Amino acid sequence: MFGLLAITLVAAFLAPMARDGKLARNAAIGIMVRYTLASDEAWLAGHRRAAPLVAAASWAGWAMLAGSAILCVLGQLGFDFATTGAGYLAIIVLLMVSAAKANQAARGV
Repeated sequence: MFGLLAITLVAAFLAPMARDGKLARNAAIGIMVRYTLASDEAWLAGHRRAAPLVAAASWAGWAMLAGSAILCVLGQLGFDFATTGAGYLAIIVLLMVSAAKANQAARGV
C-alpha cells in the first residue's frame, strides 16, 4: 500500500507542473520518450498533453488508497490487497497511455 501511496504522490505532484509548463527538460524526472527528449518545445508539448492523464492516475490512486484503507479497517484484508493491486494496475495503464500521448504530441512539434 505504501508503494501505491508513493506513486500517487508523485503523479499528484507532477500533473500540475506538467500542465502549467513548469517541468523543465531534465534527466531525472518526467516523461522520457523519444520525441519528448528531442527539444525543450517538444518536452513541454508532450507534458502538457499528458498532464490530464497523469492527474487521472493520481485520482485513481487516491480512490484506490481510500477504498483499501476502508477495507483494511473493516478487516477485509483479501479485498484490501485486491484493491491495492487494482490501484497499481490503473496507475500503470494511465501512465503508459500518458507516455504514448506525450510522445505523439511531442512528435508534432
